[in-house]
Amino acid sequence: MSDPSPKKSGLMLRVVSALVMLPIAISIILLGGIAYNILVILLTVLILFEWNGICEDKAFNSVFAFQTILVLLLIYSLITGIYFSEYIYLVPVGLLVVACIYYKINLLFALLGTAYALLPALSLIWLRQNFDGLIVLWVMIIVWSMDTGAYFAGKNIGGPKMAPRISPNKTWAGLIGGAITAVIFGLIAAHYFEFKFNLIFLIPAAAILAIWSQIGDLAESALKRHFKVKDSGAIIPGHGGIMDRVDGVLFAAPAVVLFIYLSGIGV
Repeated sequence: MSDPSPKKSGLMLRVVSALVMLPIAISIILLGGIAYNILVILLTVLILFEWNGICEDKAFNSVFAFQTILVLLLIYSLITGIYFSEYIYLVPVGLLVVACIYYKINLLFALLGTAYALLPALSLIWLRQNFDGLIVLWVMIIVWSMDTGAYFAGKNIGGPKMAPRISPNKTWAGLIGGAITAVIFGLIAAHYFEFKFNLIFLIPAAAILAIWSQIGDLAESALKRHFKVKDSGAIIPGHGGIMDRVDGVLFAAPAVVLFIYLSGIGV
């Protein structure tokens, strides 16, 4: 009997990893509290770690240290409601700039990495503080459905590539199939969660959020392509790094917070 192909083995590993991680993630999202905050903090620090590994080929450096201090200070303030003098927050920013200049590290990418990790973290905590875990879970369902639908639609339908220079495997068929899948599962979840939204609003909202999450996926692919890196890391068997798994959420969560803030829904 021949050995299973690498592609089949890789897919099986991805499925097993997902089956292990999903129940844990869902449980923590619904539980909230300190477990949820710790998870968000852990993911944020890992994202900064992977970002520096991609951009500088050395994850542990002074830039990572000052990024982490700044991020932890701001997350702590949001969680506890205790805000310090603005100078407290400016100290790690200043040290970050000095470290970039001294060690000849690209300041733009260092600042982008900080925002890339920080904004989603603050968004996820803010959403959980002001709403229950269902809104966070709904966002996750949209992103997960988009990724899954895009994978299977792109693989089985194929067709024109969406961004061949950035991500050669992504197709327009995958984007459309993923968006349709996200809308379907987003509507099912919204009904089950008893969200009080009109379908005329919910359908385009789910589709736009799904497509925006895919742009987040492309943004991470563009970063890795720029630095000639295949995966952001290898922490998750079959999936690569943390950034490879949550890139869509990193774009989707701040978008939901911005919409809620501008519309004044529930706050």
